Amino acid sequence: MEVTVACPGCEAALPVQAAEVPAEIACGNCRRTIPLQFSDAVTGDQSVDACPACEGRDFYIRKDFDPKVGLAFVVAGATISAVFYGYGMDLVAYGVLALAVIIDLAVCRRLGDVTVCYRCHAEFRGQFERTAGAFDLHTADELEAEYAKQLGR
Repeated sequence: MEVTVACPGCEAALPVQAAEVPAEIACGNCRRTIPLQFSDAVTGDQSVDACPACEGRDFYIRKDFDPKVGLAFVVAGATISAVFYGYGMDLVAYGVLALAVIIDLAVCRRLGDVTVCYRCHAEFRGQFERTAGAFDLHTADELEAEYAKQLGR
């Protein structure tokens, strides 16, 4: 299983192989050392039961795609469509929106899932069984605030 830990100092993505069971990882950007505690289920690529970075046990599943890129794609499609709509080219504007939806559906079907920790946003990729549920905003608000308080932010 590959685990991508987010550095609490600079939020850099730090990939780690769980099978190697490192005790800590150092951020190359801010030089912060992050202690890791891998469970047997994570190192064996069986399931995600505890986060090695924050020891949290609350996870959600999302598509393995950067949400910022997805948002940029939606904004670009809407902007291009609005420009055509502004010039009175309604059919072209709707066509651009339809094309954006088709591309989004095609990309979504090809992508796999990634399990993400609510607290520290560590990402888990592998062949394990996905048992976490979909994203819940209320849970995220509570657990992110708890983790930030734990870090002293």
